[in-house]
Amino acid sequence: MTGNVTYFEVPSTDIEATEKFWGSLFGWNFREGNLPGYSMIDGPTPLGGSPHNEASKHPRIYFAVPDIDAAVARVRELGGTADNPVTIPSGAFALCTDTQGVEFGLSLEPDQS
Repeated sequence: MTGNVTYFEVPSTDIEATEKFWGSLFGWNFREGNLPGYSMIDGPTPLGGSPHNEASKHPRIYFAVPDIDAAVARVRELGGTADNPVTIPSGAFALCTDTQGVEFGLSLEPDQS
């Protein structure tokens, strides 16, 4: 299975503070995302986003996979946890944790949805 980093998230409990810090640090621009309470981050590669009112204090990376259902099943087989895939306008994704509790995400490779 492939697993290239395709997306990242910077969680936020205060989106204005998040925008000010990361925008000043890296010159990123934040804009309203396609879901309520979510901002897209323009500038970096890969593309990023920021969920509002997210308690996590750690950035989350997403890995592109050709088959989201098979990847979720494999995470579970290896002892990790994986939410069932969710489909949004930009594709499908699943939130996961490894066997040590490290959060990450899986996303369907482009043109696979």
